[in-house]
Amino acid sequence: MIVLKKDFVNENEKSYCKGRRLSSGKAYYLQKDNGDIVYGGKQCAEEYSNTDLSQIPDLTKSLIARHDGTITTGGGTSVGSTQNDMSKSKAISYILLREEKLSKFKYANKSLSYTILNEYYQNYQENNDLLDHEVKHILNIEKKSAENTNKKMSLQNLSTCYAYQYILERTLDYLEQKNNQDGIKYINGMIDGLHNYCSLTSNQINGLSKWLQFLPEELKKTKLKEFNI
Repeated sequence: MIVLKKDFVNENEKSYCKGRRLSSGKAYYLQKDNGDIVYGGKQCAEEYSNTDLSQIPDLTKSLIARHDGTITTGGGTSVGSTQNDMSKSKAISYILLREEKLSKFKYANKSLSYTILNEYYQNYQENNDLLDHEVKHILNIEKKSAENTNKKMSLQNLSTCYAYQYILERTLDYLEQKNNQDGIKYINGMIDGLHNYCSLTSNQINGLSKWLQFLPEELKKTKLKEFNI
């Protein structure tokens, strides 16, 4: 098997290896030889794949477990790696976010999708890889977004949008199970705002804390990175 990415899953999803719940809401996506996708934690991914896990795209970086003090904000690299080593995983993360994960989002009332990025995304879907010149072009597009006033289109901010979308959707699911109409209305409003502005206000974020109590314990203890705006 190969590891495609690290991404969010339903916290009740079972691991491929031992059948345990992936209660953190994060998992490695492993692809079997027949194309089927299964999920597992780090140990599972290391056991069933020869993929270098430090080099795969990680779409979960903006959702941090409170007990993990080793993770910092920004786009830094891990010990023993170089910026160049992470180029492909960053490029893949960027096209996945703009062309797939945040398909309902808008900036300046326009879709986040961009023609050339969509072409690279389609190539990646077919080959599970990107060519060097594609990686370079994608990162140049991301860099210009991060350097200009349009920081909302940076990889860091889009990753945070994706993490908030995940937490909001999981919170909404539990509120719906409780038929908590006030909470449902509030969270739906936050989701609409997130989709339309690629960020949330401080008041919205502070108000969210009231509803996080409905999440399972491990998700409730997570911390979200700040928006890069």
